[in-house]
Amino acid sequence: MSEDDEKLGLQNQLISFLPDDIRSELLNRAIATDLHSGETIIKAGAKIEKVFFICNGIASVLVKSRSGKVTESGIVGREGYVPSGALVDAETSFTEVIMQVPGQAMVLDITAFQALRNRHRILEQLLTCASHALRTQIECTLLSNTTQTVSQRLARWILICHNRVDGNQLHLTHEFLSLMLAVRRPSVTDALHFLEGRGFIRSERAKITIRNRDALEEYAGDIYGLSEEEHDRVFARFRASALLRPAAVDTRSAG
Repeated sequence: MSEDDEKLGLQNQLISFLPDDIRSELLNRAIATDLHSGETIIKAGAKIEKVFFICNGIASVLVKSRSGKVTESGIVGREGYVPSGALVDAETSFTEVIMQVPGQAMVLDITAFQALRNRHRILEQLLTCASHALRTQIECTLLSNTTQTVSQRLARWILICHNRVDGNQLHLTHEFLSLMLAVRRPSVTDALHFLEGRGFIRSERAKITIRNRDALEEYAGDIYGLSEEEHDRVFARFRASALLRPAAVDTRSAG
């Protein structure tokens, strides 16, 4: 394991919360991998052969029907891993995973992943908490989709994406936003113009700049923050343990 690989691995919250010896064991068996925008890293129905611990970038988790209809169910960044089916030894992936914001991951082959998970209880606990956090994100999206306006839903998704990147710029296409919100592109354009008119964001071609996050959070309503608080709650004990260790780890919330 190189020093660069260790630094990259620490960007993933799950890896950073592992005790030093277990983290080193995992990183020694993982491969640092660049992930490109639009790249399909996991295909729906395909055999699960690799597990991706996302270190930076944003992965979009998609659900596809037999007839080809598709929608996004959730996103995963540096707080988690994909596919979640690997945790329960699913042979194939139910969801498809596409990179919407390019990044990097530490990648384990499925055999190494299963061996490490079975050997180390804390890794299994972290993986279970990450799957729970993703599920609560999806549940809150269902609530948002049925009770909020398109512009409020967009505000929430912008905040969720912002949590998973550094800086105030998001490189998101209208196509991706349309997929996230399950609406047509003209509705996305209208919602972006509305948020921009309020001074919350600046919208340019395939780029959104956050101008006033506090106001954006207020406008997004009280659904934003529910899954984030649950994420922080289930990971609190791991964060506390990590802070007691001498090695510096990334303990930021990525909910």
